[in-house]
Amino acid sequence: MQNENPDTSLDNNKDGGYGEVPIQRYKDNAFTSSTDFVATEVPVAMVFNGISHAVMLATPLNLTDFAIGFSFSEGIISHRSEVYEIEEIAHPDLGLEIHLTIANACFMRLKERRRSLVGRTGCGICGLESLSAFEAGNLAVGSAVPRLPENNFIITQQALFSAFNSLKQSQAINLITGSMHAAAWVNAQGEVMMVREDLGRHNALDKLIGAIISQPESRQQGCVLMTSRASYELVQKAARAGMPLLAAISAPTSLAINLAQQSGMTLIGFVRNEGLVAYAHPERIRLT
Repeated sequence: MQNENPDTSLDNNKDGGYGEVPIQRYKDNAFTSSTDFVATEVPVAMVFNGISHAVMLATPLNLTDFAIGFSFSEGIISHRSEVYEIEEIAHPDLGLEIHLTIANACFMRLKERRRSLVGRTGCGICGLESLSAFEAGNLAVGSAVPRLPENNFIITQQALFSAFNSLKQSQAINLITGSMHAAAWVNAQGEVMMVREDLGRHNALDKLIGAIISQPESRQQGCVLMTSRASYELVQKAARAGMPLLAAISAPTSLAINLAQQSGMTLIGFVRNEGLVAYAHPERIRLT
């Protein structure tokens, strides 16, 4: 179902999500000079209380949402109120820095985790010292994934199909460039309520999480749709944000399935052409 005004937080590329480049287009056995629009990709550094923590390649859209969502999904903060200030600093020809001033208790925990070399960033387990650290569940920056409440959200398969069918038209930058991932928040009626885009699927989900926890008063019960495969990291981030269901257009990985089963999350893959595959906790899908 198409929501007439889904929150995409875009306005005529004012945030620099794409640019125009010269190209040579092949057609009829010849090249013709033309131009095309391509998505922007820049290094983005997350800096907490003056200490650089991580650098990621990202699309420079919705960076405040990105900073909040990354901080939350990585376990650096537990609440939006623990971020006091956010400042974006551009370095021409280099990239962007996002400076976050966070609560002292959060910063002290972050420093301790950095000393322990616990994994961080979008790769989910990068930086872990050993396999035993992964097995122990000390993921992201050390925060365990919570167990989700049972049956706290129900959606029909037809509502999911409707949401995926309408999502494409809500991907403003992807419609122009053809290269963006999207994470969407969908209510039980299949309406796409909020969309965030990025070249990286982890970044897109972090942006969505940041937007949602920054607007708790307007959040409806819902689930998350991803225009990508369902990786372990995506399930980890979504579960930590309390999202009861993650549906992806492509396949999940084995670790993603295991984590979804353990956390109580409904994990759906291959949502396309009026079909889907349930890999974990199908009870949240009501067949009609």
